[in-house]
Amino acid sequence: MVKCETQPRRIMHMHNDHRQAVSANNVFSQGGNITTGASWQTIVQRVADDLESIVEEFLTELHGRGVYEDGQVESTDLRHTAIETFRYLLDRIMGKPLTEHQQHAARRLGVRRARQKVQIEDLMAAIRLDFVVLWRRIRATMAPDELPVLVDHTETMLTTIERYIREVQLEFLAETARIARDARLATERHMARLLNTSQLTPASLEVIAQGLSVQVNAEFEVVVINESAVLEVQEALAEPLAAGKILGYPYRSGYCLIQQRTSHGASLVRLSHNYAGAYVPRTTGLEAVPNAVAALTRLLEYQPELNELVSIETLWPTAISDTLSSLLPGFPDSFLAGLKHLPPGELDDVITTISQFLETGSIKDTAVRVDRHRNTVINRLRSFEAATGLDVKIPRDAVLAALVLASPKMQMHN
Repeated sequence: MVKCETQPRRIMHMHNDHRQAVSANNVFSQGGNITTGASWQTIVQRVADDLESIVEEFLTELHGRGVYEDGQVESTDLRHTAIETFRYLLDRIMGKPLTEHQQHAARRLGVRRARQKVQIEDLMAAIRLDFVVLWRRIRATMAPDELPVLVDHTETMLTTIERYIREVQLEFLAETARIARDARLATERHMARLLNTSQLTPASLEVIAQGLSVQVNAEFEVVVINESAVLEVQEALAEPLAAGKILGYPYRSGYCLIQQRTSHGASLVRLSHNYAGAYVPRTTGLEAVPNAVAALTRLLEYQPELNELVSIETLWPTAISDTLSSLLPGFPDSFLAGLKHLPPGELDDVITTISQFLETGSIKDTAVRVDRHRNTVINRLRSFEAATGLDVKIPRDAVLAALVLASPKMQMHN
């Protein structure tokens, strides 16, 4: 990636310098005597002797380009790493043996910037600027008759800087991955304690909250993803999960997601809306999160074929209906028997209308939703009452009607 971005510009500069060097070489080769001036080591040593000036030039240009403007890297840190980088590059270019400390310069820089959470683009831009400043300074210190020496060692310079860039980049990525892995492990430990401890004390909640970087008394969104969509959602939300913006944990056969509610940023429900599961949009206090997770997990067991994200309010009627079937003799069969006598087309229309009325509680609004005259809605309500004995305009009957429609037998019909 780095080579693709930087090599064309470098080759152009190298080509221009090569043409100048050939011209100089022709001038100083008259009569068959080639004058090459000082040795490569001598030329580079001139630059090394003026290291402080090079570092100042680098820092000034770095600031002018707006790299590291977010303040994540202090000025003293930038100066220290610039000195270390230039010394490393200069010694490598001159072919000097490196000390053990110098041999780990790339690793120290990559790890340091990863821990400072800088963007890799900023890091690569800073290293490329090291090369630009170094190349410019070497050219400026050379006499015309020394240009052929520069051309002879161009490959050495390019190889040195590319190797350094590659080593820093690899160390940065490795450290970033390690930090993310450690963060995920720490998150999972705290999440396990939160969700699996039978009695959470105020002190333990404080420790967990601190470990998860949330507030104990904050409001949370809670999502539980069905087993069928776990791998898909983990892949889709890998970045915010790794960064700890979303807290994730394998819970029973599913996967729970938790996010502290804020006034900015995307909501957890919106980020998860494409995946099968259920959610509680607002849970107050970290202490209430385990109950929300457990409730969603239990309710999802009643709808294993779910293929979308639904609210907890959508789930509970099915669970209660299933429970009532073992408590109330004839439930829901006694209510469904009359519906079976309705013609299939009429049955679908009646069920759709009843479902909409249970949501709106209004004949007018229901008529708008089903796109029919209000009298048609009234007739369908009467048909449902005649078939089931339930008048959905009466609250008690409306509850029973909702449970009948949510029953597994009714779901099979749908």
